[in-house]
Amino acid sequence: MLQETVVVTEADSREGRSVATALLQDGGFKVTAALRDLSGQDAVQLQKAGADTIPQRSLSSLETALSVAQKCVVITTTDFQDPDPLKSEIWHGYRLADACKKQKVGHVIFLGQHHVHRKYGFPARHMDAKASINDYMTEIALPKTEIIAPFYFENFLGTFKPIAAGHDVYKLALPMGDTALDGISLAQIGPVVASVLRNPRRWIGKSCILSADRMHIHEYAATLSQLLHPKQFQDARVSVRSFVESYRGPGAQDLGNMFEFWKKGSQRMNRAVTSELCPGLQTFHMWASENKDQLRRALEDA
Repeated sequence: MLQETVVVTEADSREGRSVATALLQDGGFKVTAALRDLSGQDAVQLQKAGADTIPQRSLSSLETALSVAQKCVVITTTDFQDPDPLKSEIWHGYRLADACKKQKVGHVIFLGQHHVHRKYGFPARHMDAKASINDYMTEIALPKTEIIAPFYFENFLGTFKPIAAGHDVYKLALPMGDTALDGISLAQIGPVVASVLRNPRRWIGKSCILSADRMHIHEYAATLSQLLHPKQFQDARVSVRSFVESYRGPGAQDLGNMFEFWKKGSQRMNRAVTSELCPGLQTFHMWASENKDQLRRALEDA
């Protein structure tokens, strides 16, 4: 079978690593990985796995790669340290969209997000930027599939790691109230993208809004308590305001507004479509069971 060439942008981002790795393991694709750091560990690993690598910042390198590619997976990331994260990400996304259009790429997959500010009047710049980029791709008539991911299970290992609240007691500080939270493993984004790329007739023009599981925060906590006994986990029942005030990283208000958006019932995720695209879909229980050692190490590093 003739391999199709796929360019993956920001292949050293979390989603980019998942996508590039899955496409290389699939065997049906030749991968060109656009990287922010050509000397980093991700670049070395992707090169060893058979990917060509190019600098993400070089438009001429991207256009050259796209000129011989049949498909492109466009991933953009938000830099909350940037003076204007929204504007910078949108500019970058438009540039990638224009390059795909100019080189007549046959199928573009974009990892998008929902409009938050447009719908509710409060900003979540990491989501609003991607929604605006997706709109632009539609306007210029790219043959496109949008993929929207929910909360990543892997966030429990880092950004949203359970907070120690006593001996072997931990709190999950996700401000969802009584609304269930959709989730998926980052590791399954790549296989989903591979499935979409293999069947363009089915997926061009569609939005695939993913979910592998949907549970309340106290149910996530109960799952962790069961698997990581004797450690006990609880829903911190934190408000969005308290979350924003206590969050230590940049973009606190944006993340708080993301949860507010989800709390309003705006997660219209589709588990049936996700299962079709990734037959080995992992529930949170399956993921946590497989990653117990990583979870324990993350808690020890708290």
